[in-house]
Amino acid sequence: MLSVGVKHVLQIFVVVYLLFLLGVGYFASRKMNKLEDYLLAGRGIGPWVLAFTFSATGMSGWLGLGFAGYTYRAGFEGVWTMVPSATIGILLSFILVSKLIRRYSERVGAITVPDVLESRYYDKTHILRAISALIILAASIAYVNGQLVAVGKIFNTVIGWKYSTTILVAAVMFVGWTMLGGLLAICWTDFIQGILMVIGCTLAGAFAIALSGGLGNLSVDLAKVAAVDPGFIISPWVSMPVVIYGVSLFLGDGIMSWIGQPTLMVRYMAARDTKTLTLSAVLAVFIQSILFFGTFLAALYMRAKFPEASMLPMGGDTETVLIQFFATMTHPVFAGVFIGSVLAAIISTADSMLIMGTSTIVNDFYIRIINPDMDQKKAVTLGRVVTLALGALGVALSLRGGSVLWISWFGWNTLGLFGGPVLLGLFWPRATREGAIAGLVSGFILLVIWGPLHLESSLHLFQAFVACAATYIVTWLVSLMTKAPPQEIQKQIKDIKKWEPAGQNNQA
Repeated sequence: MLSVGVKHVLQIFVVVYLLFLLGVGYFASRKMNKLEDYLLAGRGIGPWVLAFTFSATGMSGWLGLGFAGYTYRAGFEGVWTMVPSATIGILLSFILVSKLIRRYSERVGAITVPDVLESRYYDKTHILRAISALIILAASIAYVNGQLVAVGKIFNTVIGWKYSTTILVAAVMFVGWTMLGGLLAICWTDFIQGILMVIGCTLAGAFAIALSGGLGNLSVDLAKVAAVDPGFIISPWVSMPVVIYGVSLFLGDGIMSWIGQPTLMVRYMAARDTKTLTLSAVLAVFIQSILFFGTFLAALYMRAKFPEASMLPMGGDTETVLIQFFATMTHPVFAGVFIGSVLAAIISTADSMLIMGTSTIVNDFYIRIINPDMDQKKAVTLGRVVTLALGALGVALSLRGGSVLWISWFGWNTLGLFGGPVLLGLFWPRATREGAIAGLVSGFILLVIWGPLHLESSLHLFQAFVACAATYIVTWLVSLMTKAPPQEIQKQIKDIKKWEPAGQNNQA
C-alpha cells in the first residue's frame, strides 16, 4: 500500500488538475453564442487538437483499466483489437468517413449524426432520427456510467477514497466544464489530457521493459504463465477458435466500431476544414500506437511478476493492474503522472459522451421535432441543464459498480453500429431510408441478444462484428428491395465529393 505522504501528494495533484480543467471550461464558455458553438465548437478545431481529442475520446478508462485487465487475463489475445485500434481502424475511419461527413454536415446544416441521417435519408417522419437518437442516448449513458466506475476503482485502490465520494467529485468536475464550454472545452481539455496520456503510457512501456530485464526475459516469464493457465494466450494464433474469435474482434471492435463512432464523427464535423483531417489522421495513429503498446507491455509485465490475481500487491481486481504497477514499483512522481493520465483518459471520454447525450436530447428531439424555432441562447442554456441531468443519472448508475471493460465495450460497440447507414449513405446514392432503419434496428437487436444467449462463447464471434456486419448487409439488401431515394438526394451524394466547405474560424 502507499504511504500516507504519497497519498497526500496524489490527492493534491488530482484536485489541482481537475480545478485547472474546470478553468479551461470557464474560458471556453465565453465563446458559446449558439448551439453550433456548444455542440460543434463552431467548426473551428485545428489538426493537433483534433488528433488528441480523437485519441483521448476513443481510449477512455477502457485502455488503462479494461484493456490492461484483459491483457493481464488473456495475454496476446488482446493483439487482435490492439493492432487495428492503433493503426488500420483509425486510418480507415479518417479515409472513409471524415472528409465526407465534414462536407455533408456543413452542406445541409447538420450538427449531429442524427441530423446527417435525417437529411441523407429524407426522413420527414423523424422515425430514423428517433431510432438513432435513442441508440446514441443509451450508449452515451452506458459509457458515462463505465467511466465513473473506472474513476471510483482507481482512487479507491490507490488513494483510499470512498468509491461513491470519488464518483461525485469526478462528476462535478467534468459535468462542470462540459456545461460551461461544450465541445470546445472538451477538445481543449482533451488536448491537455491526451499529452498526459502519451507521457503516462510511454513511461509504462519503458518501465515494463526495464524492470523485466528486456523483452527476452519477459517472453520467458510469460511462457511459464501460459504453461499453467490455458486462458492466458501466448500467441494470437494458438488455436483455430482463438483465431476465429480474434479475426471477429479485429474486424468488429478494431475496424467497424472505429468507423461507426458518432462521437468521432462529431470531431470530423467540428474540424476547421478537410485539410485539417489529413494531418490529424497521421498524428492520431502515432498517438494511438504509443497508448496501446505502453499499456500492453506493462500489463504483460504484471502478469509475469504476479501470475495469480490474488498475488497482486493492492488487491485482486485485474482491471487495476496498471495502477498497481505504478503505485508500487515506481517513484511517486511517476505514479502521479500515470494515474493522472488514466484519469485523463476516463474524463476525456466521459465528457464527450455527455455532450453527445445532450445533443441527442436538445437538438435531435426537442429542437428538431418539438420546438424548431427555439432561440439559440436559450438552446445553449437548455443544453447545460440537460448536461447536468445526464451527469446525475450517470452517477446514480455508476454507484452499482461493474466491469469497466464490458460496460465500455457495450457503449463503444453500440455506437459502432452507425457505420453501416452513414458509410453506405455517403458513398452509395441508392441507399434508402427503409434500409437505414432496418440496418440500425437489426444490428442493435443482435448486439443486445448476443451476450445473454451466450452466442459469443459458442460461435467464437465477437458481438460487434456480427452486429456491425448486420447493419451493412441489411441496409444494403433492404435498400435494393425498396424504392430508390429522390433524384435530388442521389445527386447531392454524387456531388458531395467535389464540394468543399469554406473553412471556419481559428478557435483551436
